[in-house]
Amino acid sequence: LFGRNATAGAVSVTTRDPSGEAGAKLEGSYGNYDAYRIRASVDLPAMGPLSAYFSFVRNYKRGDIRNAGAGTVWDRSLSPGTLKKTATSPNFLGDTNSYSYFAAVKLEASDSFKIVYKFDRNDDSGTPEGTSITYYNPAFPLLGSSAGLVGPILNALYTSQNIYLNPSNKRPETVLNSWVIPREQRVTGHSVTATWQASDSISVKNIFAFRESRVFAPSAIDGTSALTFTQAAVVPFATLSAISTLGAGFFALTPQQQGGVIGQFAAGLQPFVGGRFLTTASQASSVSKQWSNELIVTYNSDKVDITAGALWFHSNDEAGGPDGMQNTLSVTLPPLPANGQIRLGNEGRYFNKATSLAAYAQLEYKFNDQVTFVGGARVTNDKKTSRFRWNTLNSNGTITARPDIIPAEYTDTKPSFLVGLNYKPNDDTLIYGKWSNSFVSGGSVAGIGFVPETASSFELGLKADFLDRRLRTNLALFYVDYKNFQQPSSTTSPEAVAFLNAQYGNIGTALSSNLSTFVQQAHDVRAKGFELEVTALPTNGLTIGASLAYTDADFLNILPSFLASQGGEYVPFVRPNWTGSAFFSYDTKPLFGEAFINFRMDALFTSRQLFSGNPNVRRSQGFPENSLANPAKVNVNGRIALKNIEIGGAKTELSVWGRNLTDRQGMVSNLFLPFGTAVNYEPARTYGVELSVEF
Repeated sequence: LFGRNATAGAVSVTTRDPSGEAGAKLEGSYGNYDAYRIRASVDLPAMGPLSAYFSFVRNYKRGDIRNAGAGTVWDRSLSPGTLKKTATSPNFLGDTNSYSYFAAVKLEASDSFKIVYKFDRNDDSGTPEGTSITYYNPAFPLLGSSAGLVGPILNALYTSQNIYLNPSNKRPETVLNSWVIPREQRVTGHSVTATWQASDSISVKNIFAFRESRVFAPSAIDGTSALTFTQAAVVPFATLSAISTLGAGFFALTPQQQGGVIGQFAAGLQPFVGGRFLTTASQASSVSKQWSNELIVTYNSDKVDITAGALWFHSNDEAGGPDGMQNTLSVTLPPLPANGQIRLGNEGRYFNKATSLAAYAQLEYKFNDQVTFVGGARVTNDKKTSRFRWNTLNSNGTITARPDIIPAEYTDTKPSFLVGLNYKPNDDTLIYGKWSNSFVSGGSVAGIGFVPETASSFELGLKADFLDRRLRTNLALFYVDYKNFQQPSSTTSPEAVAFLNAQYGNIGTALSSNLSTFVQQAHDVRAKGFELEVTALPTNGLTIGASLAYTDADFLNILPSFLASQGGEYVPFVRPNWTGSAFFSYDTKPLFGEAFINFRMDALFTSRQLFSGNPNVRRSQGFPENSLANPAKVNVNGRIALKNIEIGGAKTELSVWGRNLTDRQGMVSNLFLPFGTAVNYEPARTYGVELSVEF
């Protein structure tokens, strides 16, 4: 009934209410990379019908990759927005740096009625993980006809300075990400939940919530931004400028005349030497406000359980680059000035509003102690409006404002259903089957429309306990058909621009400098597989467990225009077929008093996954084999804790912990760009000690 876009389920996080009993807990940890975390929480004693709870968390960790561009200052003073006007690139990448606050107040007006207000806030100024360039092709084949003009510029820039090329695909010590600055992120939320127990069988709950987020997070997508515009790049850039200005007339000149024209352009480029050149970098900013109210009524009896509700949701969002500035900058010619002032132009900013109304009901009917029928339905009405503001930076430095793109209002009403049957042959066994459908709403981005994505899902499952509940098994088989599959696509990809042009008539070329991402719908998806979980308690104090999941995904009904833009083949990628986990936890017998030691270790497995939907095309373009796929990997974490230590009436716990114990250094993601590959990596091994005191 929640997570309407979640086909296979959703994770529900519920913060606790105040207990009304006085208590406090203090946790502190310290680890490598200067990491420390402090958490303090306080439960106040009840004051009549009122009780309250507060908590605070400070979390810091220095990044694990050094930034060769540290100290670079960026100036966004030309933007009329409220972002910091100047900011400096950090010494390390992958920093954690956050402050979190939470408060809850409960009013229990009677035994049957209570109201709980909750507030949360998180301020985050961390940095993205370091991005490395692992390969570049001097021929730059993906640039097509412009390769002969742009390619020499990039080659000159790459070879005239240290770009920290990292062909090993293992986490490097240093990368050049001078474009990166600490992000500005603030998320706040308020909620009011009123609960009335009308009778032994009927309860009513109303939840009102408001959430706001503001984020500004520049990232060096290419792994080299920003480069210094060197003298070596002047003549190649002058050649591009001369041909772009004179067109075919340039080639009618004699070689001596061509040299003279290039020389004139080169003289005009001298002031740009020492400036800053970006190949592909983002400076995404967003503001989101969301309001919701949900009314839920439940009825419970021996035979029937009914849940019914109504939901109102409204959002007001805007996103893009800083006001007046480009979001995703690609091949910044001319370069930005050496003082780091970022120019206006090629703005692309979205303004979106959405309102959703829904009503739902779910019935569980018990035929007898063994068989239960489950049926549910939901109807959802969505309305969306959007506006896309864009302008163009001309070659002479002037800006041309264009009329806003305002598509027609999107409105649609769609039902969703669930039908299931539960069978319990005994108290330790549940066999179930269900069918459900769901959808992701349609809409438009910069006038590029997309229809709802729908999914039809079947699931069969078994949950069983054996050996006097010392062995627990959960098995699920699933099959899902997605129609009109939605996925984000970047306009920095030549393949995406080619697809947009084929579908909408050169709209990709027109928007590529202003639009960073759009919703791509080019195929359906069929996924099937299984999930198995096993937990065992072989002896007192010892718990072991494992899980294994297999997913086989196929892309179906691929649009011919999209298939052509991908080189004639498109297969599932960034989707591992197999995932798994294993753990053990062992509690010793009490050592003194009630104190004991807990040993725990976890291992997480992911099978090989492709990074490209058409590896053969990437091979033909010269990309190395180790950039095409991520090999299978296992991450191991561990913890040893001395628990239940009584000190002066306080319960104390002391532990040591480690994550990524084998210090895996491999890839997490690999992005193919027109001129090379950019990679992010597993975070480095971390370890530390933690102390908690509760009283």
